[in-house]
Amino acid sequence: MIMRNNSGQSKDSVDESRRSFLKGAMISLFSVALGGISLERFFVPTTRNVPVTSYDGKYPTAILVDPDDNPITASEIPYATPSSSSYPILVFNYPLQDEPNILIRLRNVNIPKAIHIKNSSGGIDSITAYSGICQHLGCTVPLLDYHPGNSIPFEAQLIGYNKSNWPTYGLIYCKCHGSQYNPIEGPHNLYNSGPAPSPANHSLPQVLFYHDTTTDYIYAIGMNPVNAVIRTHLWQPNGEVYGPEVVQENLSGGSALPYDDSLGNYKTVVVSSSNFKWSGRF
Repeated sequence: MIMRNNSGQSKDSVDESRRSFLKGAMISLFSVALGGISLERFFVPTTRNVPVTSYDGKYPTAILVDPDDNPITASEIPYATPSSSSYPILVFNYPLQDEPNILIRLRNVNIPKAIHIKNSSGGIDSITAYSGICQHLGCTVPLLDYHPGNSIPFEAQLIGYNKSNWPTYGLIYCKCHGSQYNPIEGPHNLYNSGPAPSPANHSLPQVLFYHDTTTDYIYAIGMNPVNAVIRTHLWQPNGEVYGPEVVQENLSGGSALPYDDSLGNYKTVVVSSSNFKWSGRF
């Protein structure tokens, strides 16, 4: 029986294309050479196994702010549609420093465990974020980033993707080795089973948000315990990647976010690529 993905493409054909790509693509060698972006930086942090006591054993509540410490509102986050040909890279650290997450907003899509807000056309947009550390070998943003419906990265084209089989809302795609994650699927976002057999081939962890409808501010309040742990923490506990242990495991192995007395919360800065600016603030 031939397995097909939700775009109708044969899984065997995608896997075969991927295997050919992995044998010859120089991007893999390039990504490994960038040691500060991949692998070694995350395998053995200097603070490995040191609890973040300032969090008092709980996930921090962290308000999302711009580089000038102005709180970001849900309504000003740019959105993507199936016809979008680009989307800015929006990244913030959570629940610890040096743990990037990719912030996205998709129009007229109901993503599980996301924030849902009404849009100007009367529909509902979903705002969510996923770990920006690939679950395969730890490559990070910008090698891992979101590509909407009409934005197929060159590396994905090399393994057989085109306009006929690229998902409607695109994928979070890793240019190191071809890992693929479908952002509309919430905590179960792994697409096409990843690039190679690995204990790390799991969905990207999903950030849980709280939306203050009075101020329109967004707060990160935890990580979804349904899906896999952050790639930097796969060392503990005992290879577990699901369940209640995730809550404990995410609070060690790094540095706490900065606390802002004026805001009364921890804060995390959302930085963007050059093709987006926050409401003319710069």
